[in-house]
Amino acid sequence: MPPSGSPTKEQILDNLQTTLEGITAGADYYNTVAFVTRVDTVPIELKEYPAIVMVPLGADYDQPGLATTLAIDVQYRIRLTLAIRTRTTPTEELENFIRDVHTALLVDITRGGLAINTRMLDDAVYYPTQIKEPVAVADCTILVHFRTPRTNLNQAT
Repeated sequence: MPPSGSPTKEQILDNLQTTLEGITAGADYYNTVAFVTRVDTVPIELKEYPAIVMVPLGADYDQPGLATTLAIDVQYRIRLTLAIRTRTTPTEELENFIRDVHTALLVDITRGGLAINTRMLDDAVYYPTQIKEPVAVADCTILVHFRTPRTNLNQAT
């Protein structure tokens, strides 16, 4: 019989996806996100914009000074690739999109009680080089810090 529940890392990805899908233009955000997906197959074909592709990068466990005897301390890195179509102002629109994602991540840094902290580590931007395919892209690295009991990796502590 398999374990009950999902791994904490999977639960965090679920929370991030729900959070990012909730970005809607208005008083708090410049954009309405049209599509959020996790990397499943390559290449990913985007047909709706603005779009976000979530890519788990890896995790570091039990860093010096953070390790405990009963829990595993995890620093989980996730890349968010943001894509936006624009023919007029790619710099402004991409920076607004990055700001929207950053703002959404900060609304609940605990990821619904699963994490200790969530923060954006960096972003790298790429602007369109062809007028026929005017897609601007930003790769943002997110760090989610959480702990699980050593006896149950499906439970956050």
